[in-house]
Amino acid sequence: MSDLGATLMQWMSDAGVFLAWTACALLCLGGLILAVFSISGTWLVLGAAIGAAFLTGPGEFPGWPALLAFGAVCAAVDVVEWFAASWGVRRRGGSAAAGWFALLGSLGGAILGGMVVPVLGSLVGMLLGSFALVYMAERRRLQRADRAAHVARGAVLAGISVLFLKVAATAALVLWLAAGLLL
Repeated sequence: MSDLGATLMQWMSDAGVFLAWTACALLCLGGLILAVFSISGTWLVLGAAIGAAFLTGPGEFPGWPALLAFGAVCAAVDVVEWFAASWGVRRRGGSAAAGWFALLGSLGGAILGGMVVPVLGSLVGMLLGSFALVYMAERRRLQRADRAAHVARGAVLAGISVLFLKVAATAALVLWLAAGLLL
């Protein structure tokens, strides 16, 4: 009976390790999918890296330096995301108020769009919300529709640029984690 118990315990241990590595892989995949829809997936990859650190043990990749670097990338992507729309507006000659409206429109549009059409609605809502609020603010300030639309497109282009940044950063973190674990 003790042989059977030991075999069963070993099998359960192996199954647990397999499931933990599977969870790490699914976190990475989920992070990539979220990034495509302009939702920060880098944090899921950080979660996978933390899980991998527990699985590999001390002194193995990913250690504290790698985990801190992953966290720094996650934070940097989020900071860039928060200020990108405002930067896009200011770069096209918009006012400081329009920059704040771009941030507010992005956040409000993402929330409302996500309620209407989950996931994809957040992306569309973010872009439409930032465009609409910036356009209204700049239309009122400039009294010209063409110039207001030009400035508002800056918020949209910045939002699209952030989408590409999120996908690239998430993919880079996944590749870094995979390469560090496999090599």
